[in-house]
Amino acid sequence: MNGDRQVAMSLERQHIKHVRHYYRTVAEVNVELAKIHKNIEGNINKDKYKFASEYVNQYVSYTTIWNMKFVYNLESPEVALLQIFHLDYIFKNEPESLFIKERRMLLEQKEQFFKLKPYKEEHIEIRKHKMLQFITEKENELSEK
Repeated sequence: MNGDRQVAMSLERQHIKHVRHYYRTVAEVNVELAKIHKNIEGNINKDKYKFASEYVNQYVSYTTIWNMKFVYNLESPEVALLQIFHLDYIFKNEPESLFIKERRMLLEQKEQFFKLKPYKEEHIEIRKHKMLQFITEKENELSEK
């Protein structure tokens, strides 16, 4: 009986250690992505990315994509995924000669994040498509006015 209890406690400790590592890694990725946002913020026309930011901000609690803070946001894999989408969108629409260091940093953080396997590939594609669809719809609404 005592042996079973020890095994159960050992498994529980392993699980807790794994969960802590997961959320610590997500937080590290989110912090690095937030640094990239801070680095590029003054060098781009944020109005150009208003709709992308608006979409992402729906999923960021109590702050914005440009001012990432709070543990809830930093430990959220959803926020990390959306920060990646946001930066991808910005870098896709900026000249390739700009933000070379930041693009490299983003690539490193993407690799780190996707190693955790928080989402299936299909989920990632669906989420990215939803963001792009939102941006297109907002741009169409704006052009109709």
